[in-house]
Amino acid sequence: MPYPDWKVGQKVTAALLAAMQPIKATKAIDTQRPSTTTLAADPHLILALAANAVYELSGFIEYDGNFGGVGDLKLDWTIPAGATMRWAPRGNAAADTTQKLNSGSVANTLAVAVGTYGVGTTRNSLSPRGYIITGGTAGNATLRWAQNSSNAVATTLYANSWVSVHRTS
Repeated sequence: MPYPDWKVGQKVTAALLAAMQPIKATKAIDTQRPSTTTLAADPHLILALAANAVYELSGFIEYDGNFGGVGDLKLDWTIPAGATMRWAPRGNAAADTTQKLNSGSVANTLAVAVGTYGVGTTRNSLSPRGYIITGGTAGNATLRWAQNSSNAVATTLYANSWVSVHRTS
């Protein structure tokens, strides 16, 4: 069922029309993180969520880092208090040199790792998919990331990567 649930005779308002639109965050510039496995919020990939709502998550994240399982990329999300989430990165398997797909999904905000296949000239991508159900608290869904294994060669998330949610109820 589409959101919002329109009623016969209901007035079309700017607020109702705005509620139907996807919420999207796009990286404005590249972000590099060398020598760290500590997850930190991406400065651009932040989605403002309403309370008591259900969202579908999608995105396209372009990244690179040191080849062959040294470095890689680790991701998770912070979500509002009382929210639940299930998502999959749908990217390269971590620590793998044959570009296998990692399609496993994880509950809530568990970290998941994806692989890298080249530095600078061979960009990788992942396409996160999933859902978020918020409770009584509105707040942000924020993508956090770091290297999966600490490496002096920076792991980079590139400009124009994006994440989006579409409210379904």
